[in-house]
Amino acid sequence: MAGLYIHIPFCRHKCAYCDFFSSAGDIQYMEAYVNAIIKEWKIRSNELESDTINTIYIGGGTPSLLPKYLIERLLSELDNSIGLSSLNEFTLEANPEDICPENIKDWSGMGINRISVGVQSFNPVALKTIDRRHSPEASRFALKTLSSCNINYSADLIYGLPNQTLAEWEQELVELLSYNPPHLSAYLLSYEQGTRLYAMLEKGFVTEASETTAANMFDILCNKVDKAGYNHYEISNIALPGMEAKHNSSYWDYTPYIGLGTTAHSFDGKLRRFNPAGTKKYINAINNGIACYHIDDENAANRFNDYIITSLRTAKGFDLKLAHYVFGNDLISKFMHNATVLIKSGELSLSRQTSVLRIPRNKWLTSDAIFRELIIE
Repeated sequence: MAGLYIHIPFCRHKCAYCDFFSSAGDIQYMEAYVNAIIKEWKIRSNELESDTINTIYIGGGTPSLLPKYLIERLLSELDNSIGLSSLNEFTLEANPEDICPENIKDWSGMGINRISVGVQSFNPVALKTIDRRHSPEASRFALKTLSSCNINYSADLIYGLPNQTLAEWEQELVELLSYNPPHLSAYLLSYEQGTRLYAMLEKGFVTEASETTAANMFDILCNKVDKAGYNHYEISNIALPGMEAKHNSSYWDYTPYIGLGTTAHSFDGKLRRFNPAGTKKYINAINNGIACYHIDDENAANRFNDYIITSLRTAKGFDLKLAHYVFGNDLISKFMHNATVLIKSGELSLSRQTSVLRIPRNKWLTSDAIFRELIIE
């Protein structure tokens, strides 16, 4: 099976922590961009068999900013070649302020069956610090609306926010879990160079959460979701049983996917491609019939390292049988030489029955250090 990712870069404004590519855009600019997406799909759709695509994810940016008629235009073109009714999952990212019964009805009527909403925090002070413009009340209304409309959805929270206490983080989780969301994502705040939040950190206006605080917050997360009956299936992703994100999971298990739009990435099972940043540059290239992607200069070791990092972020783990089939004996032998040491130290566990390696969940938050020991040079 395969997936399709579509990047919509438009935002009302840039949040202080965000390092994703985004831009402002009026209606005409949005129209030109959506038309370019449609043309890119026609240029590149032969990279994968269209009848293998079973998930679509429209991310950004803020895809829910697109007017209804532009989403309809885009999905009508995709429906002609893919058949949207056959999809297992079709996700649209949305800001809380864009969620209302009318929009959900419209999106559902177009074939979208899952919404990902960026709550981030219910604390108005925290929202202001990271420059999220929606209010806690907008998030509460959005969550009530999603629940009452009986649509599958996921809600995002951020922890390790400036000055956030353990008690405040616990309360954030208590409130979100009170809505019984099918899926939630919880991300440790990162200070990415080039963002306004990073500049605030450099100037001493905010303080990064300590490793101890972050670890304690992660423990609270684990305890709360376990007690609520959720499956913590990836470092940042948690779902009610059977409600795990199908599209995002494909990134972690070597499933092919095509990415359309500026900054979108693709993987056909062998080669990784990426579209460079720049909305105008992207539109101009596509309008001239040029697929503007670049091909990553990867060798077998690079691809193997990608699988190490993505698979070991998950509860599913690193499948030795799959890795052996895809990458061969030499890389597996080098990997197992390093992994054996970590198995003995308890940093990794190995199931002899299933031939699967996993990082214990209590070490997920420090998994970068484990990856460094496993990476093949």
